[in-house]
Amino acid sequence: MNNPPLFRSVVLVVDDDQSTCDILAAVLEQEGFTVITANSGEEALELFGVHVFDVVFTDVCMDGMSGLELLERISNMDGSVKTIIMTAHGGFDTVLHALKGGAYDYIEKPIDDHPRLIAIARKAHAYATLERDNAQLLAKLKISHSKLATANEQLLEFNKKLEKLAVTDSLTGLKNRRFVDDVLSSEVALYRRYGSPFSVLMIDIDHFKGINDKYGHCGGDQVLRVLSGILMKNSRTTDTVGRIGGEEFFMLLHGTTVAGAKIVAQRILEEARSPYDIEGIEGIEITVSIGISGVDGSEDLATPEQILDRSDKALYQAKQNGRNRIEYFSVDINAQDGYQAA
Repeated sequence: MNNPPLFRSVVLVVDDDQSTCDILAAVLEQEGFTVITANSGEEALELFGVHVFDVVFTDVCMDGMSGLELLERISNMDGSVKTIIMTAHGGFDTVLHALKGGAYDYIEKPIDDHPRLIAIARKAHAYATLERDNAQLLAKLKISHSKLATANEQLLEFNKKLEKLAVTDSLTGLKNRRFVDDVLSSEVALYRRYGSPFSVLMIDIDHFKGINDKYGHCGGDQVLRVLSGILMKNSRTTDTVGRIGGEEFFMLLHGTTVAGAKIVAQRILEEARSPYDIEGIEGIEITVSIGISGVDGSEDLATPEQILDRSDKALYQAKQNGRNRIEYFSVDINAQDGYQAA
């Protein structure tokens, strides 16, 4: 005994000869298929609005719509439906035309080879099922891929935010000490390879403890933000502005000699002196001290730490010389343990 299909497949038999429809229905239903019949192509198309068919057997020569036209219409509606044409013995030209038009297989009339009929129906059903399962799997994969792509985009965006937070000072929005160390290392590497000049400014707010004592820490935080704005205003996109701790700030001026850095530092010094208002407080006045160091291709620079140390020494000298001023580091003078005021 032949095993029935794993689930009941719906077969449509189309023939204007009802006896042919009855024969196919009787044979296929014994094998577990559900069979629905139609006596014209037009009637068959109407049934497609009600049922989902896996396999269609259709006669070629019918009044009205021919089997070949029905084949074309079915292929356009649902390419997974397997259509088998039924043709009179010897109609090979018609068979060839139908196969080229998308027919799955053919069977000759009169239909007395029942085992072949059953085999064709089973194979067509299996093929249609596999195609539909495959289409559903592809659709699910597309949905999963879309969800995965969206998740990846969100993850990338999240990681970008994390990376930004990792190198950003939360109070001022400037770069933090971690980023400053990295960018300075990159700048020193460029200098060693190409001799490109650069300068570093260390800026410190004078008597910042007194500002906190007078205006409170909230007022002190607002002063830090104001100075951050002044520094950003006087920087370029190629420069780096950071807060390296407390009231101390850092500027790396790419491609800038000490002479150019002094001009930038002077603007910062003057703008910081100008009284300004912050929330609830009017006429705040502050001053800053600035230390400058730079390289112009004429000296041997060992490490990033060396350039920071030079800037720190210049800043310390500015503090020692009365604050509210600019000092720059001189290699020649440093050899003599001295500094020169700007």
